[in-house]
Amino acid sequence: MAKRPNYGQERAERQRKKAARRDERLAARASRRHEDTPSVEDAEAAQLTAAEPTAEATSHFAANDPIAMASLAHALKFVCGAEHPTTLAAQQAARSGGHEDIGRARALFLQLTPRNQRAALTIAAAAPAVR
Repeated sequence: MAKRPNYGQERAERQRKKAARRDERLAARASRRHEDTPSVEDAEAAQLTAAEPTAEATSHFAANDPIAMASLAHALKFVCGAEHPTTLAAQQAARSGGHEDIGRARALFLQLTPRNQRAALTIAAAAPAVR
């Protein structure tokens, strides 16, 4: 009787090697993820830096400029919806141009999440002037 090779043992060895390679890949991915993750201090600095352009752009749109306010209202309609109080206040401020209306629209705009603020300001800055 001829000796048959033990294919099961080779298969087990291949599976161990495959598992070891997978573990190495996962460990490398985890270390890269850990290196890319900013520290708490870096995250706070990035948050402050991200908030600065929003405040600067907000003051730009809060100026007594009905075209800029109309552009912001148009962007807010896309981001928040047509019936959102912030959108309605911005549209009213664009129509009237009054300081009270602009102040109300600005106050409501500042109550939005920073993500929605950035989105609206980015859209308003990129879009052609709405007339």
